[in-house]
Amino acid sequence: MRTLEGRVALVAGASRGMGQGIAVELGAAGAFVYLLGRTAGAVGDGRTDTLSHTLAVLEGLGGAGQVVTCDCTDPIRLGAIIEQVEERHGRLDIVVNSVFSTPTFPGMIVKRIWETPDDLWHTVVEVPGRAAYFTTARAAPLMMRSATEAAPGLIVNVSGRGALGYRYNTAYGVGKSALARLTSDTALELRPHHVAVLSVWPNGYAADPSRPETPRYTGRAVAAIAADPNRMARSGSHVWSAEAGAEYGFTDEFGHAHEISTLTDQYTLA
Repeated sequence: MRTLEGRVALVAGASRGMGQGIAVELGAAGAFVYLLGRTAGAVGDGRTDTLSHTLAVLEGLGGAGQVVTCDCTDPIRLGAIIEQVEERHGRLDIVVNSVFSTPTFPGMIVKRIWETPDDLWHTVVEVPGRAAYFTTARAAPLMMRSATEAAPGLIVNVSGRGALGYRYNTAYGVGKSALARLTSDTALELRPHHVAVLSVWPNGYAADPSRPETPRYTGRAVAAIAADPNRMARSGSHVWSAEAGAEYGFTDEFGHAHEISTLTDQYTLA
């Protein structure tokens, strides 16, 4: 169902992971999607972690969008992109902040604060936090002009359970907590202007452990919330992807459902 027909969306961090899955599902639901990220790639290059691949998948599902190469931590570049969006469409309805930079050390592993490399703070706190802050700041004026009480705008920050308890390492938790606070504070500021701000939290549990939650499942959560006429009521909240799946009745790519995550599997230090 093309429940977002006529909407204009912008996804920061759309080349891979959650951002890619969200961009694909927004496009499949009918929104025109601006795909922002640093890696444009090229169709047929064999890579799946590029904006071009995201666009190809999105178009294969009947969607439409545009690749925009961008360092999403650069407020000047972001401002120029928002101006282009306004010139072409005159509006902006949905913004998703999903920028995440991969750490230089292998994987998101458990490390104490004195054991982690110095650049980890920049990677998992500064980069996603700065990108979400400035993307929101530059997009907000156009979103406020586009939104009405009957058709609120929507900003979604991709966070996670690291905001609730210890997971991986201290820097990871600080980064996720920063996005959670950005969500609650901007929700307060934008509520009078009919723009909802919320965060989605992936990491549900599949009935079949061999089929973990996919990025497109989170994308379906965002698309469902964006199509909900009562989305303003969620502003300031943090929504598990699986919670949205249960409420709106969608499943993951292969037809399986997930359960809402708990903190029972938080990593602990021996």
